[in-house]
Amino acid sequence: MSKQELQTSKLLRDFLERHSGERLYFRDLLDDMADRAFAPVLLFCALPEALPLPIAGVSAIIGLPLMIVSIQLLLGFTKPRLPSWIANRSLKRKDFEKLINKILLILEKFESIVRPRWKFVASPLAQRILGLLFLILAIVIALPIPFGNLPPAVAIVVISLGMIEQDGVVIVLGALGACVVLVIMASVIAALFSAGFTAIQRQFK
Repeated sequence: MSKQELQTSKLLRDFLERHSGERLYFRDLLDDMADRAFAPVLLFCALPEALPLPIAGVSAIIGLPLMIVSIQLLLGFTKPRLPSWIANRSLKRKDFEKLINKILLILEKFESIVRPRWKFVASPLAQRILGLLFLILAIVIALPIPFGNLPPAVAIVVISLGMIEQDGVVIVLGALGACVVLVIMASVIAALFSAGFTAIQRQFK
């Protein structure tokens, strides 16, 4: 069975077995994921925002690539290319294992119910469109809105899982959910701007 045919959960377990050092590097994970790298990187970036992961420094290390990877996917890159100062960052093995194990819990449940279908939704052209959606979601995550990072991060996780397993149905459902999230967030942002503008006007009356 080739690396492309293996389930991603198996690839992650193999990664932990092959890399036994005290620290694990992001660049090694990218290399091991081969052509699947875009979706796992997006998953890694979004998961700490979607779930409470009490691991010090994780968000700072894996949150930054989200926007970079989204732009590369939009531009049609075949594999994600991260700046060396990000790719060479590392985590203690025990912290990396916590993150991997959290992902495995989701993946193994997910892999039991999904299957490759509607593969046209995971085509290169479709993925470029998804790159634009990921970029918009990443921008929303970056905005200082209380709890505003959770819904778009969950949407990215769902779509990424669909991409990993090439399940177009899950990708479509995740994208529809993302659109709903964006409409709600746009309403919230508009309300905040309106309230701020009204408050400024009152100050000059």
